[in-house]
Amino acid sequence: MNQPAIGTSIDRELSYTTPADRFFDYCLQPYDPLRNPSGKLRSECLLWNSLDVAGAPKALDEALHAIQGSAGRDMTVCGIKHQQGRMWWELYFYDRLKEDPAVRAESISAVVAPWFRIVPRPRETVPYFMFSFDVHPETAAGGTVDVVNLYLPYYQVQGGRSYKLSSNGMEMDNVYRFLHPKTEIHEILHEIHQSVFVDYSRVQLSRILLPELIDCNRICVAKKRFADAVYYSGIDVSQLLYFLRTFAYPAQVTAFVEMHRAQLDHLRFDVGIDYTMLPDGSLLMTKSSYYCTL
Repeated sequence: MNQPAIGTSIDRELSYTTPADRFFDYCLQPYDPLRNPSGKLRSECLLWNSLDVAGAPKALDEALHAIQGSAGRDMTVCGIKHQQGRMWWELYFYDRLKEDPAVRAESISAVVAPWFRIVPRPRETVPYFMFSFDVHPETAAGGTVDVVNLYLPYYQVQGGRSYKLSSNGMEMDNVYRFLHPKTEIHEILHEIHQSVFVDYSRVQLSRILLPELIDCNRICVAKKRFADAVYYSGIDVSQLLYFLRTFAYPAQVTAFVEMHRAQLDHLRFDVGIDYTMLPDGSLLMTKSSYYCTL
């Protein structure tokens, strides 16, 4: 199959809002649009643009449409990941009360089976409220997903723990907590400073707690195996553009958001950065991501 080169623009129909649309953040929490959404774009347009920029095959489109048809519109969270010019996607499925069979790991595995195989099969007795997995441009060409992530909640605190399930077994991968920047800034600062990776006597805090993004709904601070991470939830399209430019996303991604800025200004967006410190004291952004719903 001939695939477009990285950055190639493909003409595809844009997805517009309908009266039935719902608006969710990357935790599948509902929010009210910033403006009247009538006649504007759905956030999934960001996903389709990223697939075109990354040169993903048509088969990945087909798999994603099948997921959307099975799970329902707006019920799949898509993280668009970026690392040194490379792009891929993480798909998240929420079922907090274990009441929707369509978004369980076994069901999603069956939906995507015509295009790729999800190898790990988590036990449904594990009390996960969300699971996710990564797909790459080549995954849909008969590839496999070898790692599934399971997320378990904290008790009475918004946050949780994630575990990676693979053929090697289960391993803990991430602990994270959501906080409100307007009322819990001291807790945010404490969580960020509690780092084994970054020496804040050598790194300015403003490189992590970005002033341009702190005006948001929630901040998530995560501690991962090989890096720390901060996520900003509920930013507007101007802040999204700042994020894409700051973290050097492909020009075609930024240009798409800029071109359709007026058609995306009703949405709130979520973004994140993973980071660590090099031996010379410089800060290394190991990965970044922005999110939409499908």
